[in-house]
Amino acid sequence: MNISYPDLPVSRRREEILEALRSSRVLVVVGETGSGKTTQLPKMAVELARELGQEGRIGCTQPRRLAATSVSRRVADECKVEIGKEVGWQVRFTEVCSKETKVKFMTDGILLAETQGDRELRQYDIIIIDEAHERSLNIDFLLGYLKQLVKRRKDLRVVISSATLDAG
Repeated sequence: MNISYPDLPVSRRREEILEALRSSRVLVVVGETGSGKTTQLPKMAVELARELGQEGRIGCTQPRRLAATSVSRRVADECKVEIGKEVGWQVRFTEVCSKETKVKFMTDGILLAETQGDRELRQYDIIIIDEAHERSLNIDFLLGYLKQLVKRRKDLRVVISSATLDAG
C-alpha cells in the first residue's frame, strides 16, 4: 500500500496528528468539511499501525452506505491499490474485503453488528468514527461502547472525527 498525501489541511497537520495518536489512545479531530479528514486519517492510521508493528485492520465508520463505498474507492485510488484488497468496504448485505484488507470502511451499523460476534473487536487496531457530529443512535452507542472497550483493550486506539463537535 503506497501512502501519499494530497495537499489538504489535514495532511499539512499529519505529524501533529500522528504524534497525538502515539501519545493518546483516543483522539478527537475536528476540521472543516473538505479538509481531508475522511480520506487522510485512515492512511495516517495505517502509517501509525505499521510503525507500531500492528497487524490488524483500521476500521472506519461512515453514517451512510454511499459514503462508505465511495470513500473506500477514493482511498484505494490514492493508495494505488485494487478495491477489496488492502482497502475494502462493507455495508448491509455486501462486503468487498479480503484477508489482505488493512482499511475497512463500513457503516456505523456494521461495526455495531460486529460487536455482537466479537465483543473486543479484535480484528481492529484503530477504529475511526467519522462524521460523529451526525449524532445517530448507532454513533452514540458506538462511542459509549468504545469508551468502555479502550479500558479493556490497551492496544486499541480510537479516532473520533467531526466537522463540528464540542471537544471540551
